[in-house]
Amino acid sequence: MKSLAMVCALALTLGLVNASAKPIRKEEPVQRTLRFGGPSPHTLEVGTIAGNIRVEGYDGSEVVLTATRTTSADSTGEFEAAQRDVVLDVAEGGSTIKAVVRYFGGAACGEDNHRERRDWPDYDVRYDFTIKVPRDTRLVLCTINDGHLDVKGTRADFVLRSVNGRIDMEDMGGSGEATTVNGGVKGSFTAPPRSDSVFRTVNGSIVLTMPKTFAADLRMKTFNGGLYTDFDTQPAPAKQSIATERKAGRTIYQVDEFAMVRIGKGGPEMIMDTLNGDVRVLRGAL
Repeated sequence: MKSLAMVCALALTLGLVNASAKPIRKEEPVQRTLRFGGPSPHTLEVGTIAGNIRVEGYDGSEVVLTATRTTSADSTGEFEAAQRDVVLDVAEGGSTIKAVVRYFGGAACGEDNHRERRDWPDYDVRYDFTIKVPRDTRLVLCTINDGHLDVKGTRADFVLRSVNGRIDMEDMGGSGEATTVNGGVKGSFTAPPRSDSVFRTVNGSIVLTMPKTFAADLRMKTFNGGLYTDFDTQPAPAKQSIATERKAGRTIYQVDEFAMVRIGKGGPEMIMDTLNGDVRVLRGAL
């Protein structure tokens, strides 16, 4: 009888352990209407380590934020740890509105305190954002894993950064930087960028559609791909090789490996750089 009781107790214990270890997946909606309180220019900063960020410009004055938090964990304990460790930090009322997902007491995409953890927990948390902003809002967007950036209809400058995801821009009117590692960079502009801009990836093509009035100095580079444009071009003034250092009595020069062409009368410098993919600068219909 004693051995039977011990077996029953062990079975009950294993049952409780298995119940607590059952995988959990939960989706939670987030909805906020946020307002700027400071003087222009206004900036929206959004960052998440995992998830998509979609931003669309509209003719309103508020930032309308909708997000979905998806938490996946191997057990109840890990799920509770995820709820505690990963939070959405929102700040409004000034010239900058922030919606930043903070991990493990402060780490956030795009901030200096973000470091890769070696003891990554047995849970995953992602935030997928869909946001409407006034058209003249400057954007600073950052995501890293399993997410892409999608921006439409804004007129101010932008800083778009991803690692494992593509970057799509449509109906744009600003200048800035769009960089990723694994994914293409695609953009259509209704007004030419007003200042120097950078579009960069490693694994993917860069395709930009510009209005007929586009004039700029292009610096384009690819290793496995081609360089194309259907604008009329002329050679741009080449940059000279620059002496970067002296070593063992010798001067080491850095050679500019970019193809350089001028469109129209020239203008802002546009850097388009990929390793595996094409670079295309296309003429739009407008």
